[in-house]
Amino acid sequence: MKKKKSFALLLLSIMLVVLSACGNSNSNSNSSASASSSASSDAGATASASPSASGSGEASPATPAGGKIRLGLVGGGMTPLVAQVGINDGSYEKAGIEIDEKDFTAGSDMVQALVGGSLDVVLGSYEHVLRQIQNGLGVKAYAEIFNGVGYSLVVKKDAAYQSLAELKGKTLAVTKVGSLSDTGLREGLKEAGLDPEKDVKLINGGSGATMLAAIESGQAAGGMVSEPTLSQMVATGNYRVLYDPPFEFAGIVIMAKTDWVAKNQDLMKQFLQVTTEVNARAQQDPDSAVAAVQKLFDKVPADVLKKAVATQLTKVPEGLKVTEGGAEYVQKTQLDQGILKKEIPFADAVDLSLLP
Repeated sequence: MKKKKSFALLLLSIMLVVLSACGNSNSNSNSSASASSSASSDAGATASASPSASGSGEASPATPAGGKIRLGLVGGGMTPLVAQVGINDGSYEKAGIEIDEKDFTAGSDMVQALVGGSLDVVLGSYEHVLRQIQNGLGVKAYAEIFNGVGYSLVVKKDAAYQSLAELKGKTLAVTKVGSLSDTGLREGLKEAGLDPEKDVKLINGGSGATMLAAIESGQAAGGMVSEPTLSQMVATGNYRVLYDPPFEFAGIVIMAKTDWVAKNQDLMKQFLQVTTEVNARAQQDPDSAVAAVQKLFDKVPADVLKKAVATQLTKVPEGLKVTEGGAEYVQKTQLDQGILKKEIPFADAVDLSLLP
């Protein structure tokens, strides 16, 4: 009875986290957008007259360019942490950049919005860049803010299995078959000597409360979970991590269509510079990052959130540069799955020239 009550409380808590993340993210972005729009127009009117219009007497570390960016990201988790911090602590707004944030539940839908023209910049897996290039579209990665899969396989604390190799014949849950969590788990299974197509059954488990329910009910022996839900589940003492993908993987890159960047090069450079500065501050003062994302995950206990943020920051590559190792691993998974028909050179898919 006590365990059922504990599960019910955790389930309720995670549901609140997911709802809070999506709701606060949208409301914050909308309020920031209107405030930023006003700030941008004011700055444009006074910039030539007063380079220190803020009244602080200090020049901004980033040269004001200003403009609006329709930014897409997958909500509910914190793999795009650096951008989330910048949005919620006002860093982009202070630099004169209006962020019109759009949250999605799946990376594929988000990238379609980019291709369709309703987004300018997207934070998503490098695999989407490769797929769009294969489709003949001009899309490139301009930076990376998370070098890793961002999902770990969580099982019940008292589960008998201790390795992936022991999961033969089991049902495992990923957020969505074909997604980043699915790719990461498949790679781990193959390294453990299992065939993801024959030796296990992979099902859609969603995220947050639905993933937790799939594991707790026994529908799945384990599920791929991201932060901060991961740290929150482990903190209860009822769950443990069975597998954390150890390899380099260009999990979250900053991508955009090349023609949009060509027309908005100064704005893109400004966005990348501010993002770089946000990361530098967060690395030096992780508590400031915790304070910023607490607005998104206000149902997560402070100590759990602090641990989750610390974990995420270790995955941000130096200088936000897309690593060739991470990019190559992503390409390998896409070639192995038959999604890519031939290799795409790193130089054709990545442009780091706009980074500071």
